[in-house]
Amino acid sequence: MWKFTSPRIIFGRDSVEHVELFRDKKCLIVTDDVIKNLGFVDAVSKYLGSHETVTIRAEEPGIDDAMELADEMRSLQPEVIVALGGGSVIDAAKAGRILMETDIEPEEITPFTDLSEYGFEGRSTLVAIPTTSGTGSEATWAIVLKNRKERRKAIMANEKAMPEIAVVDPVFVYSMPENLVIYSGFDALAHAIEAFLSSFSNPFSDALALSSARTILDNFHRSYQGDRDSREKMHISATMAGVAFSNSQVGTVHALAHATGASLNIPHGLAVAIFLLPVLEFYREQRVERLNELSLKVGCDVLREVEKLESMFEIWKSISGSEIKRHEGEVVKKAMEDSCVVTAPFVPEEKDLEEIIERVMERCMREEY
Repeated sequence: MWKFTSPRIIFGRDSVEHVELFRDKKCLIVTDDVIKNLGFVDAVSKYLGSHETVTIRAEEPGIDDAMELADEMRSLQPEVIVALGGGSVIDAAKAGRILMETDIEPEEITPFTDLSEYGFEGRSTLVAIPTTSGTGSEATWAIVLKNRKERRKAIMANEKAMPEIAVVDPVFVYSMPENLVIYSGFDALAHAIEAFLSSFSNPFSDALALSSARTILDNFHRSYQGDRDSREKMHISATMAGVAFSNSQVGTVHALAHATGASLNIPHGLAVAIFLLPVLEFYREQRVERLNELSLKVGCDVLREVEKLESMFEIWKSISGSEIKRHEGEVVKKAMEDSCVVTAPFVPEEKDLEEIIERVMERCMREEY
């Protein structure tokens, strides 16, 4: 038996006006200083009545950040929480909403945890407004937080973590900086590809994964150039890819990206971009049948298109091969412990991950000399 889950999605230009429905509610906006300085908080708050704003640091959130946010939420007792930002802000808000009502340890938030047994009632409505086009966090029941003490990513998931509403308005991504367009674009593309290849894929996730992969490949470069229509399409497709992988899961690309991001402290989207092509090449060598089906249904050689994008944006120049080599053992260990490995179309062994990392190092080192 399968179950499909998704928030209510309000999308398109001016869709931010939807939050006016909460004008009579006690609202809390969760954001970061970068988003606040861009004026995006004002763009949302003008539709709200009484509200407070809490800012978190503008970086991938840690477990400690989520717990501090939960304390603030607990003191404010909002009826509506508006998470305005990238995946970091949205993930922190998702975790904070659960933690403010429970005494549960963050890493005990799993798909099998009955949060009601810990006192969770969902007293606040969570509205997620993404300001990047990549993570899909506004449409998933996954939460990724840093365990800074152990230098790893903590992956949590529960259906009750999913926002009730996702507002996908392209106004927030028209001015995205170029590097963020690249990193978020690769993250969204990887979500679509891995959702289709996942061992948990299903007809509903497949339809969203294929459509979003096709649209992302068609619009990635024009979005990078600043074309507003393409940015709008990328923004919607990123949410579609988020819904897809939330209902099927990701795989080895994300397992390695989580591990590398934590060990080398690099942006998640960059880590995904580094591993996407090498992992797909590995799958092809393992004769993963769904890979050919993916290209056939998208209408192009997906590996070749990914290779073109990585070359166009000079991904291999963005990271030191010697730095990856120095952390290889740590990355392999963390990746093997990552839950994403289990849902890959080919479950790798340590030697397989070592081979993939070697390919990455070789490509990076070619750019260094």
